[in-house]
Amino acid sequence: MIVYRINGNKVSRKQWLARKGVGLQVGHAPMGTIAYTESNPLVSEGIGCMRTQVPKMREEIRKHNIKGVRVRDSGQVEITSRRGRRELMEMRGLHDNDGGYGDG
Repeated sequence: MIVYRINGNKVSRKQWLARKGVGLQVGHAPMGTIAYTESNPLVSEGIGCMRTQVPKMREEIRKHNIKGVRVRDSGQVEITSRRGRRELMEMRGLHDNDGGYGDG
């Protein structure tokens, strides 16, 4: 069974298909509004943690109810939503120089 997700939330196939290509203009360069998705997540070591800290990091993400973020067993973080990235960085006390107005 295929599960469709947008920003960590389950959606119908119809909603998934309606979102594809958002921010892309035919005949123009992509605008970059779809930075990372469920099928193409951002993988970060810098925001992640050491292997020994993985269980604690997963618990903190659950405690703060951060959606669109998954901690790999290696300590790397897979991010599928801009909001999840922003919330994770706030939780870790990091500043996001690449953040923008749409990251809320």
